[in-house]
Amino acid sequence: MKNPLLKIILPAALTSLCLFASALVSAAPLTLPADSSKIYQVSGRKPGDVLKMYAKPGSDIVVNIPHNATWLVRRNAQQEANGTVWEKVSWDNQTGWVDSSSLKYDPEATEIARARRECLNNPAVTDKMCCGYPETAKGVPFRSVPIYSVKQLNAGQSLIMYKEQADSAIAVEIPHNGTWVTKLGKVAKGGKVEFELVRWAGQNGWVNNEYLVLDPEKTKEGDEKRRRCSGGKELLPAAQSDVVCLPASVIRRLRESGALSEDVLRKLAQQPK
Repeated sequence: MKNPLLKIILPAALTSLCLFASALVSAAPLTLPADSSKIYQVSGRKPGDVLKMYAKPGSDIVVNIPHNATWLVRRNAQQEANGTVWEKVSWDNQTGWVDSSSLKYDPEATEIARARRECLNNPAVTDKMCCGYPETAKGVPFRSVPIYSVKQLNAGQSLIMYKEQADSAIAVEIPHNGTWVTKLGKVAKGGKVEFELVRWAGQNGWVNNEYLVLDPEKTKEGDEKRRRCSGGKELLPAAQSDVVCLPASVIRRLRESGALSEDVLRKLAQQPK
């Protein structure tokens, strides 16, 4: 007597096999970059439109990568899901998956990385910490530079830095776990609100001081590197910030966002006597 279960199991097994084969086709190896030493940047996005890095393709946000970020390294792993090619990358000591179509080769950063690797591999260079230290910064007096990190934000959120550009201001998104933020000595005050002029990732802009916290360890690390690599003998104390007006372009941007009251904006725009 024939087993009637075979009539049910066999077609089901064949169906599963077909589905599995289909999955293999969609997950087939995609075109990968030939040289993982190349550096990439975010491309095709406007201010405020971050490139999200995920722990898995399309799910579990790791960090918001700014619309104009660079120093992304491709990890030679790609997956296609729902019409999007996801690529594994590393950025700012974090690794995850991003939309591959938003990556563009950055020749300038690639050359900087190549020169640093050459320095690190050069046996004649005894102090590897100074590889990449700018020649223009050597032999000049230098100050301690307090380093700040972002606080009070979660993955998927950003601290907006307003960067002056001609007569307007654009938004640059500092990640929720961003660090190596340095204050540039100017602060605008409006009641309990303070906006500091800072430098982060090679860009200058204004941020709400409420979301910054001093990072003593990175401050010590940065000061020690300047002491060793600049050749300077004296470390001057950190400078205090001067109170100034917040630029009109930033005031306009904040007014458009509705983030602050008109009274606070008015105070931020007034130079203290």
